[in-house]
Amino acid sequence: MVSSLLLMTILIEPQPNPRIALFAGTGAVLARDVGVALAKLNLHYTEVTESDIKRGKLKDFNILIIPGGYTAVMLDTLEGEPFDSIRKFVAAGGKYIGICAGAYLAPQVVKLHAGREAPGLNIIAVENVRRSGMGLRKINIANPDHPITKGYQGELTIWYQNGPYMKPGNLVTVLAMYDTTYAAIVASNYHKGKVVLFSVHPEGSLNNGVDPQKLGTLGLLKNAILW
Repeated sequence: MVSSLLLMTILIEPQPNPRIALFAGTGAVLARDVGVALAKLNLHYTEVTESDIKRGKLKDFNILIIPGGYTAVMLDTLEGEPFDSIRKFVAAGGKYIGICAGAYLAPQVVKLHAGREAPGLNIIAVENVRRSGMGLRKINIANPDHPITKGYQGELTIWYQNGPYMKPGNLVTVLAMYDTTYAAIVASNYHKGKVVLFSVHPEGSLNNGVDPQKLGTLGLLKNAILW
């Protein structure tokens, strides 16, 4: 159960100076959901496209959020030079927060529909298993002492929309689980940077009327940004 104190402090805690780039390019159809959630957290962000990433704009930021969307389309959009730029950004000390499709893109192998696979960002050691479905899901907080899950414990209800079930590998910290095998939230380091993957959607869903503040999941997004 999320305490009322946590819900209050989501908006009033002093913030550091995160410089957030939110990918809103081709295929990132759920970028607006994340943007609205960031606004609720009083966090400024700048939308970037694949062209911005190619032009080296990530140097102006210290956090990159890749939101939910169409994984195959986003892969076609970002593979090659944009992927190289993202890897260099994280390796140099940036933070990558991947939500749903953003989580599918992060490991060495991107799992696509119909058994297709393609090279991914390779910035975290997880194996993703494709799943489908949409609705509220129960996950279990596996590491309540981690900064990303601070204020959370036990079972949590959160929005899910076709996200990967993640098998963690070497040096990956599991923060929340679907069951005894598959993780819902994980974190890791990549050289000087950090990687956070959400299979679920801490930002809720505008189209489906899921308010992350009322549900109590908005704090996970805030914690990931501050970590």
